[in-house]
Amino acid sequence: MTSGQRMVLVGIEEENVEGVWNELGMTVGQATAPCVHYVQACPGTAVCRYGKQDSLGLGIELEGLYLDQQLPAKLKMGVSGCPRCCGESYLRDVGVVGDSKGWTVIFGGNSGGRPRIGNVVAKNLSKGEVIDLVQRLVQYYRSNGKPGERTARFVERVGFDAIKQDVLSLIPYISLKDL
Repeated sequence: MTSGQRMVLVGIEEENVEGVWNELGMTVGQATAPCVHYVQACPGTAVCRYGKQDSLGLGIELEGLYLDQQLPAKLKMGVSGCPRCCGESYLRDVGVVGDSKGWTVIFGGNSGGRPRIGNVVAKNLSKGEVIDLVQRLVQYYRSNGKPGERTARFVERVGFDAIKQDVLSLIPYISLKDL
């Protein structure tokens, strides 16, 4: 199992790989492609006593929206059902954290060689608002990111103020004075 909650099948001879994928009824996973690599989600309200929001449900929905979508670089998402942040949401390109008031969206985190805590984009959002906001942020990154540039470096290059002006100022459910 990987840290992204994926299974890695190691040791399969190259000529047998396609047959294994066919037998599993799955498409080939993209380990290094510039796309969404995974959405890491904690158990949330499904089984955790601390869960305040359905992080598994939202994580599955977000992953489905971005499956196989080409981006400037790999993109990882984290969805946490409570402020304990077991989905590592502040250290993902796109993070979402739930609490009793709704969801918080974070953008531009990274846990790599040059770690960066993501910027809080908005708080107290509904599930629908989260999906809309994430779509807008990913599209902005897709349109303006350089090839190979992860969101952490993208936010450092363009500045969070530019993202607020270009993306957030157009969204009626976000108050810029709270950011």
